[in-house]
Amino acid sequence: MKQRVFTKALTILAALLVPTLAEAEEKAADVVTFTPTTIKAPFIEQFTSSWDSRWEVSKSKKISESENDEALLQYNGKWAVEEPTVYKNIIGDKGLVVKSVAAHHAISAKFPEDIDNEGKTLVVQYEVKLQNELECGGAYLKLIKKQDEEYDPKKYNDKTPYVIMFGPDKCGSTNKVHFIFRHKNPITGEYQEKHLESPPQAKIEKTTVLYTLIVRPDNTFEIKINNKSAKTGNLLEDFEPAVNPPKEIDDPEDKKPEDWVDIAK
Repeated sequence: MKQRVFTKALTILAALLVPTLAEAEEKAADVVTFTPTTIKAPFIEQFTSSWDSRWEVSKSKKISESENDEALLQYNGKWAVEEPTVYKNIIGDKGLVVKSVAAHHAISAKFPEDIDNEGKTLVVQYEVKLQNELECGGAYLKLIKKQDEEYDPKKYNDKTPYVIMFGPDKCGSTNKVHFIFRHKNPITGEYQEKHLESPPQAKIEKTTVLYTLIVRPDNTFEIKINNKSAKTGNLLEDFEPAVNPPKEIDDPEDKKPEDWVDIAK
């Protein structure tokens, strides 16, 4: 009797472990293999086998007035290109991965040619996968300004001039999608950072998130997260400090005349 019960239990266990034909076909249909995109753009990177001939790691250090420790300021974070360790849904799909904990990471690549978007719509789009989540750090990118001299990626640091900074950043209570652009004052010729007011929150999760920035010729912009609109606005109105100065400003030297009358009538 015991043998019969054991055999029956074993048969049930086998039925639970062996998928049905329909389940096997469904699982096979879910497997997707990476194929390079056919989209054309001034700059596209999918981190195929030739990625390391295009990208170069910075050997510089951050510039700080409050920190003197060279080791803490150094860009010494290690990089790798590999498939994700969690939610691996596309076979052969690789990304650029930061490998060092609590370290500064910086890596850059040159555009094949200068970008002139005058009168055109500019689209900046990339995917972020925080497979170990994010406690304190940024996963943003910068479009570097054309240099007066040959750009050296090994010397890149946080003070390297840029045109646009875009992407998620989280540390403590801060959780936002940066959109900052550097604007040249037509009178002084000096550049000033313009920060988006009330930026949208970043999605801090282990699945892949698609961040998109669209800047149009009419000075309007839109930020999309996973193809859903998260923020729209105007470059001239929704940034601090404002691009256009206010029509009226307080005169710091203004004062009440000595013979000023304060009575109502």
